[in-house]
Amino acid sequence: MTDAVIQSIIPRMSLTSIQEEIAHLSSTERATLIDILWESLDEERVREIEAKWAAESEERIDAVDRGELPTIDGPSALRDLHSSLRK
Repeated sequence: MTDAVIQSIIPRMSLTSIQEEIAHLSSTERATLIDILWESLDEERVREIEAKWAAESEERIDAVDRGELPTIDGPSALRDLHSSLRK
């Protein structure tokens, strides 16, 4: 989908209607939409967000190394996630 096509569709849609349409997309289509939206952001803003995530990641790694942040193994994390989604 080109930028021109997106711009011709989106201005006529409310955020609510866009959210309703997104609910009908497959997970692959939603992932593609995420990529399109990410790439449409201002390049400066993208760099700012990526820098903040990098700093947060480093801080979490350091906190784990210092023993200040507990860890959980992958299978347990997935089990907990699936359990929380069933509620």
